[in-house]
Parts: sequence; structure tokens; C-alpha cells
Amino acid sequence: MWMDILERRLLFQPEPVSQALPTDLGLEFEESWCESECGHRLQCWYVPGDRRPELTWMWFGGAGGNLSRRVGEFAAVRKHTGANIFGFDYGGFGNSRGKATVRNTAVDARAALAHLQRTYGAGQDHTLFMGVSMGAAVSIRLAAESWSPLGMALVAPFASLRDMGKLFYPTLTWSGRLVGNRYNSVALVDRIRCPLLILHGVDDELVPLSQGRKLFEAAREPKHLVTVDTAGHMNVGDYPEFWEGLCDWLDRILRPDQRPVFPVRC
Repeated sequence: MWMDILERRLLFQPEPVSQALPTDLGLEFEESWCESECGHRLQCWYVPGDRRPELTWMWFGGAGGNLSRRVGEFAAVRKHTGANIFGFDYGGFGNSRGKATVRNTAVDARAALAHLQRTYGAGQDHTLFMGVSMGAAVSIRLAAESWSPLGMALVAPFASLRDMGKLFYPTLTWSGRLVGNRYNSVALVDRIRCPLLILHGVDDELVPLSQGRKLFEAAREPKHLVTVDTAGHMNVGDYPEFWEGLCDWLDRILRPDQRPVFPVRC
């Protein structure tokens, strides 16, 4: 009960829906809807790529905003990578019905992935995950428990919600102990069996770089960390180093001779 209150007041902060659409930036897109197991009706956007239409980014948004607030981000990812982009809003975000909780975001993500596969034919070898801030935790759990993509890029991820509670709300969370195992990415990241990229601003004021480094250290190879000098949490994508790091990593994992072979886990 106490953590439910903390989740609603401190973690999930969806913003009012604006009128922004991808078409405002010259991007064609398709809107669709899917139903999650917890009864949420989720709004989804699909932006077709140009240079790499065989690839699709599945976008996992953070704790604030909604699809209409991410139009500029979608446009930038398409510009730099040329791939398709599939985004969805968790229940309670944007026009999606329902209520966001740590558990529900995991359920919603599974439903969105199934919808992406069913509706747009996105295969495992042609799908990339991009998790932003809290969305990194959602994408890590999905990849660890359900389905491993071709590659995963995480932007300003935290190692665990317990760490974040201890850092920013030590009294409310009893030094993080009340948080328990919620969004415990550091315990799951070594189960990911695909190339991993972490991009983090050196001066991130909301999720310290130390969190990204902790997650990186716990992950298995192949992995790569890009730190962006002077970048904060909200503007890390404004730096050319961010896009150079993302595109260099993408080019490497798309080369057949560079694709890693993972041992089979029993």
C-alpha cells in the first residue's frame, strides 16, 4: 500500500497529451491499439524507416511524458539510424487506459511487443530495444524474462529503484529498503543475451552516471558504454557524441562477422 502511493506520487508522472504528431515533423506514422493482460488499452505509434526499413526500434519511454511528447525524439532516431520506430504508452500515460505500476508496465510491454510482432511482422533478428531512463528497466525485464532482441540501447538507466530511493528519497523509502525488488535491473541485466549499449550524460542530475556504470559492470559482454561530457538527463540527445556512439554501435552489430555467439544456458 505504501509503495503504491510512492509509485503514483514519485515515480510515474505522465504529462497531459499535446497535439503533437510525427506528421508535424514530416514523418508518416500509423496509429494502432492493443490490449494488455491487465485490461489496459494501449496506444501505439509506428513510424516507418527509410534507409533501414528492415530494422525496428521498440521504444520504452520513461516515467514522464507520453507519445505526443516524444515526437522530436522519434524524428531524431529515424534521422540518425534510418530504422522503423515503434512506440507505445503504458497504461495511464497519454491516451492509454489503465494505471501505471511497476508490475503493469511489464505486462504492458509484453502486450506491446506481441502487437509489434503480430501487426508489423518484426522478427527477433530485426528488432532493437531502446529504453530511456525508467523505460530501460522495463526493457531489461522484458529481454531477461521473455524475448531477446538483436540489440539493446539504454539511455540514462538506473541500476535499481532501491538505489534511486536511497539517493533521492532516503527518508520516505527508509534508505531504499521499502522499495524492495522493484525495477531491480542490476539483478537482471546479466541475463540479457544480446549486444548492450549504455549512453549516459556525465552531468545527469536525475540519474547519476554512477548508476549507469553500475549497470554496465553487471552486464555480460558484448557491451559498450558511451559517456557524454556536460550532458544532463533531458538533453543528452542534443550532443553529437550521443548519436556517434549509437550509430557506431549499430553499425558494428549489423556486421555479420561482428555478431557474437552466446553460449547456450541450461
